[in-house]
Amino acid sequence: MKKLMTAINIEWLKTKGLGLSYISVILGALIPLLGFVPGFFMSEMVVEGKLPYSVFEDAIGGDAIQSFTFFILLLFIIIAANRIAQTDHKNNGWQLMETQPLSRFNLYFSKYIVLLVLSFICVASYFGFNIVLAIADYYIHPDPAKQLHFDTLWMIQTFVRICMTLLGIAALQLCISVIFPGFIWSFLIGVLGLASNITSLVQKKSFFFNPYSSLYEFWKAPEVRNLNNFISHSEYMSLFWTVVFLTLGYFWYSRKGFKNAFLKNKKRIFISAASLIIGAGFLYLFQKPKAYQSDGRGITIKGKLETDLKIDSVHVYSKEFHKKIGSAAVKNNMFSWVTTQPLPLDEYILQMGNKKLDIVMGSGDWFDYEIKLNGTEMISYVKSNRKADQVYKNTESSFGNEFAYTLERQNYNNDPKTFYETAESDWKDNKRILDHFADAENNALSEDYKVYRKQLMAIEYLNEINNYRKMTSWNDPKFAAPPSFVKELNENIQKPGPLLSKNDNYLQYKLDQLLSDKDQASNPDSILFIKIGKMAKGISRDQLLTKHLSKTMELQTDSLTRNKLFATEISNISNNDYKAMLYAKIEEINRSQKGSVFPDLILLNNQDKKSPLSKYKGKYVVIDFWATWCGPCKQIRPVFETRSHQYRYADNIQFISISLDQDKSKWQNYLKTKTSNVPQYWLTDAQQFMNKYKIQSIPRFIIVDPEGKIFNFNTPFPDEDNFIEILDKLKKY
Repeated sequence: MKKLMTAINIEWLKTKGLGLSYISVILGALIPLLGFVPGFFMSEMVVEGKLPYSVFEDAIGGDAIQSFTFFILLLFIIIAANRIAQTDHKNNGWQLMETQPLSRFNLYFSKYIVLLVLSFICVASYFGFNIVLAIADYYIHPDPAKQLHFDTLWMIQTFVRICMTLLGIAALQLCISVIFPGFIWSFLIGVLGLASNITSLVQKKSFFFNPYSSLYEFWKAPEVRNLNNFISHSEYMSLFWTVVFLTLGYFWYSRKGFKNAFLKNKKRIFISAASLIIGAGFLYLFQKPKAYQSDGRGITIKGKLETDLKIDSVHVYSKEFHKKIGSAAVKNNMFSWVTTQPLPLDEYILQMGNKKLDIVMGSGDWFDYEIKLNGTEMISYVKSNRKADQVYKNTESSFGNEFAYTLERQNYNNDPKTFYETAESDWKDNKRILDHFADAENNALSEDYKVYRKQLMAIEYLNEINNYRKMTSWNDPKFAAPPSFVKELNENIQKPGPLLSKNDNYLQYKLDQLLSDKDQASNPDSILFIKIGKMAKGISRDQLLTKHLSKTMELQTDSLTRNKLFATEISNISNNDYKAMLYAKIEEINRSQKGSVFPDLILLNNQDKKSPLSKYKGKYVVIDFWATWCGPCKQIRPVFETRSHQYRYADNIQFISISLDQDKSKWQNYLKTKTSNVPQYWLTDAQQFMNKYKIQSIPRFIIVDPEGKIFNFNTPFPDEDNFIEILDKLKKY
């Protein structure tokens, strides 16, 4: 050990004149400086209602840490490894090893240690500059959401992950720099490694034989809170490549060449071949995705809440019909729900107050959440045995960028050959991604979820083929899809599972299948009601009829026709859940359609004086529903004010603004600093109103006519031309 320390000291002295320490600090500071310094000289908009966050974690994590690790750190390791090795190349160190008082192992390993120390300095520089600049930004741009909260455990875990991820890359680059005396080869191989990782990002595929892929794996999941274990697949692979390239580099270095190291005699050839086979075997085992593991019969969901809201319980609902599955009391901001009830793989909802999280789960699953939320935002981190399924659900879609762009732009409406070639190529790529998908911890998709997603993917391609035929021609055979492609897609949906059978895309596909080409060209809506009516009673018929009736009711503009259609078809639904869904649907449509009576809302002004909405009866009332925590609401308010001023001489038009804030004092305080010429009100029963009218997001603009009836329930935004066209027409009435 003493001799190794001596060797390390000697190697460190050699780097003194190379300026590597300075380069490591400068490169570590590069991203923090580029990210913070320009912003110091610009104003920063304070967004009310934003979740409190640590300025340190915000600066170090996210996109910045991905870019630093993926690009900057790799660049530094390439430079440093080459410069360290070049000293020996220039001084003919290989030939003079026998004259050194230290072993060859100490000589080689000390170079690796020095390279690691320099790399760690670069990482420390990145962390240090971010911390200092984040503190400066905290005081230069004060914001109630910013906190000087230092999570030591998070810092240590993140720092350790980066350092472990670079171990294998450092061993590889040192090995290359020792083998090739010139700078160019080590640099080109390093750039090739970077290019391979960029290819992985584009193709969403990790190449198992690529030593640089640990950087790609880190890129996919830089946040330690989102990992089941903070030492994950990228770190384990880095350790594997460390052993491989330290061994390879040492023997090449100590025996002065590849032939002497591995092919000098039969014994060395045998040992080299055996080592290669064993290494390949370990690589295969390490890279093989870990299969989904059920944790037993029941389900466990636990977690920690960080919130200023009063939440006394967390509820679990089925996504379909919103049926309550269970609930857990919140004590000391912690909750735990355990059930031994067998539940099928399905989509569920975890609800806290008015915030929801979608979950894919089934019997045998466990989830451990860390959730931060307030009235505006929610951020969640999860650990789970079904993590890969959650990641795929949240990040992957059925279509690639090229085909999605083709659908959006309708580029090939007159070129069916190119359209179908693009679709088929896209299908193969996305099927490959699904078949080989693993999350950042190398967890594979569960088989049941993979089957469902492949079926759903096939359905979505079939639906787009049908849509293409509707836009082009049902009768011209040149617009028909290649039979082999359609056959392959259909083969994937021969046995639809429970999840697929109730999916909207699948139901639309089944409806399209009921229609012949001739039916598509005539009156498909009426024909579908007839054909569905001839089906045998059961859940399948109920699902199809519910889907088609719901869609048809939405398209009907005449309430008498809509209600008559509903009354005719509702008796054909057997399932009570689907019946209830349709009753709620028609009530929602009728309630919000043009001509329906709008409720006489009880409003409070900023002096706490009550005013009914009916005080404006006799005028068209243009209402802006907003809240102080809503960023887009506050951005559009100046335009709403401008429009109010623009139509100030229209005696039959009145602009008003209604706040949906839960806390009236926040609204009142906001008005003290932001005066307005538009009458301002606060709605006392905002949540009830939003639930009744299914208002999911704001800002929302509604126009009520002079009789207190709905004139336009989804009015365009004030900055849109359609808004002006509507108001100009109202002036004439």
